[in-house]
Amino acid sequence: MNLRNLEGTHAFSLTLAIVCLYLMFSPVWTPGIAPRAYDDARYFELGALALLLFSFTRHVVRNAVTLAWLALDIRARILLLVLLAGGALSAAASSATHLGLLEVALLAQIILLMLIVSAAVRENRVQADSLLLIAIVAGAVLMVSKFWVTYLLYAAEGKIFPWDSPFLDFANVRFFSQYQSYILLLVILPAFMPGAGKFVRAMFFFAAANFWALHWMVGTRAAWIGLAVACAVVLAFVRQGRWAWLRRQIIVALAGAIVFVTHSHIVGLHPQMAPVPGIKSIVERGQDSINERLELANSALGFIRDHPLIGVGPGQFGLQPYATFAAHPHNSPLQLLSEYGVPAGLAGIALIGMLAVFAAKTLNRTTAAADVLQISLVAALAMGLTDSLFSGNLIMPHSQMLFGVLAGWIIGRQLGARSGVYEKSIAFVHLRFAIIAIAFLAVGISATLSLEYLPVVREIPAWFPTWNPHFWQYGRFSAW
Repeated sequence: MNLRNLEGTHAFSLTLAIVCLYLMFSPVWTPGIAPRAYDDARYFELGALALLLFSFTRHVVRNAVTLAWLALDIRARILLLVLLAGGALSAAASSATHLGLLEVALLAQIILLMLIVSAAVRENRVQADSLLLIAIVAGAVLMVSKFWVTYLLYAAEGKIFPWDSPFLDFANVRFFSQYQSYILLLVILPAFMPGAGKFVRAMFFFAAANFWALHWMVGTRAAWIGLAVACAVVLAFVRQGRWAWLRRQIIVALAGAIVFVTHSHIVGLHPQMAPVPGIKSIVERGQDSINERLELANSALGFIRDHPLIGVGPGQFGLQPYATFAAHPHNSPLQLLSEYGVPAGLAGIALIGMLAVFAAKTLNRTTAAADVLQISLVAALAMGLTDSLFSGNLIMPHSQMLFGVLAGWIIGRQLGARSGVYEKSIAFVHLRFAIIAIAFLAVGISATLSLEYLPVVREIPAWFPTWNPHFWQYGRFSAW
């Protein structure tokens, strides 16, 4: 490794440390900034994204992120600019400009996260792969550990375990399955990496099986549909070893099912213990949740017809007059079209589509024996994005961060070594300045408006209705 590459590796250590610490602790830690768990999740996300600016103090990072932008397809760059410009125009023209600006600023920071992760992976693929995977798995292990400790303490004290709280509250995930959708297929990977001993493999398998058990306990239909799509993508695009990959994933999923069934049987023998939700809860929700989704879709289509060019404003679906309880349409494409308007919304949808196609094409050059991580990353992305069509998970803090990390990770692994050909040109310097300026502006907007929201949410009484969140916990509340 030459001196320049060594400098880049060290410079990106801080960047990877920030991203990895978020991935590790976000499932189980609430910072206590706001009185509502969902708002705490948002503040934690915004804090992690703001800290990424410290990496820009290093010249090599600034250049690498700029090169990561230039490495994107020209069509993708144009669509990203259309999405951001359309979002800013929509926010300026909306009735709740502060909410709109928060959404657009956060979108800019998620794009920056994607570029930073992509640049870090390009700079030192082995280091980035290892650290990011360890962080994701560590987050899952911490969640599993905290769940079982909390559950067993409740059982030992003779208390009925409330599945909505403390489980979902301490997990800091408003909808648990949306978080799992992006990482379920990654947790088992360390058990199959070269050099792992039998004991290490067994430990990772045990942790992954318990993580799957939690999915059997509280999973949603959307996540199961996403899993089916992810498996179909692997079977359709991977040339060799796809059945071996699928077999490993099925084995750990079935092991999780055994943990779930065993636990459910034990709970059934003790009437004082709260029944495990499981598949039964999915069945019991039945047609009602489907009808609500259809009604939300109709509302979104109505907003698109009424506001085709600039939408109702980013983050402002919940402020419109409609009958259902939810503060967002539970469908990411409909959210983009209704809130950002058709031009910007279509740009966002096209970007997601281009990413999905690019990710799937990388599998044509991959075999399970050669790169099981790449296959699993693409499958995880497919599973999460499919879930977003039914849950709208891209409004959730954890899902947004995981989407940005996975997108940058997949893109960065497919690009060549960093090149310095353009770094001394005037155009490159101007572009680098523009990227940094947008990053600081986005963080400044998020910080300012988040600090304005904090005293308001602290004064909201406990009895005030806690509507389903959008950007903040109070997704249908704009009096601040």
